Amino acid sequence: MRRILITGSNRGIGLELVERYLKQDDTFIFASCRHISEASTLNTLALQYAERVRLVQLDVTKQQSIDEAVEQISREVDGLEMLVNNAGILPGGVASVVPNAAKFGFLEAEAMEEVFRVNAIAPIMIAQAFSSLLRKGTSARLINMTSDAGSIEMTQSAYHYSYKASKAALNMVSRCLSTDFRADGVIVVSIHPGWIQTDMGGPHATRTPAETIPSMMKVIDGLTMADSGKFFNWDGKPLPW
Repeated sequence: MRRILITGSNRGIGLELVERYLKQDDTFIFASCRHISEASTLNTLALQYAERVRLVQLDVTKQQSIDEAVEQISREVDGLEMLVNNAGILPGGVASVVPNAAKFGFLEAEAMEEVFRVNAIAPIMIAQAFSSLLRKGTSARLINMTSDAGSIEMTQSAYHYSYKASKAALNMVSRCLSTDFRADGVIVVSIHPGWIQTDMGGPHATRTPAETIPSMMKVIDGLTMADSGKFFNWDGKPLPW
């Protein structure tokens, strides 16, 4: 049985991953989000797949919440085969620029810090907290959900300062983690899921989750240790740093 923890699983990419991995009979999902009571679809799935889903309350920015999630999951399993650091924010989404986090001339430190806290700092704290469970998993992998907006080489526009910089930082986090986990056989990668029609991506995104997530899952499931520390597109194409 493959044991998977997905953060930010109440909507968008996280929810799509939960639904699709549940179609594979050999999976047990820990689906986490901040407000379980408001996650209606997750609650429905937890009832439908009661033997293979556990809902986990997790605020990725709060260490106490992280520690409590580790305790809950450790009571159920002795290892994880996959951790997907999916929780992330883009204030206003792609469609609406929130100036104090995105636009030069209007930037405010506190607004920028919040984006970095969720997108770059939280994933490393989650990885650190769950490291023992990952190291005990079979062919374990740590997936950091990033964005091609975090590619320095590909960046051509100036908007979304905080989001782009935080995803660039997350890519560096992935590279560092791949070194720390290599001796334990844990694969670590950054993956760009594509510009998808979600609350964050907006209605004008070029693809739906159904068009990219299945391909991204194939990439994830096919990873080897030789891929650890790399930055991939949803279709498996390497992306420039």
